[in-house]
Amino acid sequence: MLSTVKTIKVCLNRSIMMVASLFIVILVCSALWQIVSRYVLGSPSIITEELSRFLLIWAAMLGAAYAFGSKEQLAIVFLKSKLTGVKRKAVDVFIDFSVIIFAGAVLVKGGYSLVTQTITQTSAILEIPMGYVYAILPLTGVLIIVYQLLNVLERHGQHHSSGEEINTPKQTRISKS
Repeated sequence: MLSTVKTIKVCLNRSIMMVASLFIVILVCSALWQIVSRYVLGSPSIITEELSRFLLIWAAMLGAAYAFGSKEQLAIVFLKSKLTGVKRKAVDVFIDFSVIIFAGAVLVKGGYSLVTQTITQTSAILEIPMGYVYAILPLTGVLIIVYQLLNVLERHGQHHSSGEEINTPKQTRISKS
């Protein structure tokens, strides 16, 4: 099971990084085109500012989801480093639960509500539905929830594969010579 969790995480990580990287490349090209069209051609492009803004939003949100997958998100490291055993596990469970509730309530539910409210509004320049721009919120929420569940399964699998009991501390074995 641990290898399946790791395989899923690797696939998700690669997919997110490929999409986010593509968005960043397009963002950079868009910004460069804005500079060339404004200062070299003397006629600034009207679509690059809006396109760059939307791509930055999507790339940043995908980056946030990726951070959860690679366990690089902000965490209560100071508190966790001071705790051991059951107290540390309790903090881990609290953090996992909090992240899943936040992602579900704010990003998925709130994001979906925002998407449905703005799907008929179009952006000023690109004339794309604003719901498409805001669709990154529920998508990111779902990715964060999936990553958090995978992280829980991975942590649970590591405890069992190492032979360590969840509620008991490691015992030191003393051998007689």
